[in-house]
Amino acid sequence: MLYGGENIYNYVMLVGRLTDDVTVTVTKTGKKVANITLAINRPFKSPQTDSYDTDFIEVSIWDELCDVASSYLKKGSLVAVKGRLTAAYDKLESGPYFNRIQVTGERVIFLSSNESKKDSENK
Repeated sequence: MLYGGENIYNYVMLVGRLTDDVTVTVTKTGKKVANITLAINRPFKSPQTDSYDTDFIEVSIWDELCDVASSYLKKGSLVAVKGRLTAAYDKLESGPYFNRIQVTGERVIFLSSNESKKDSENK
């Protein structure tokens, strides 16, 4: 993409573990969406705590990708997500709006060899 003679990209690549099982919901317009959270350990220790901090990143995945993810991924699964940053505007109960940044996942790569949730439930 070119804008004003400069290349501008909105590209994110994350590798982390799911903090919960994948749950698919349907929007008012009939689209499937799954909102997942990735736990990503920082590669350096915090000077204050002398331990590795963890970032928790919200990712939304859509349509057919939701079905595949919900069938094969579960809490603790290691995944890579390719996507883009998206701004979401939410309203607090007290009234004001706030802006939060999340990732819209366009591709999910399964890095751990977890068995299907259905298979694990049958054992």
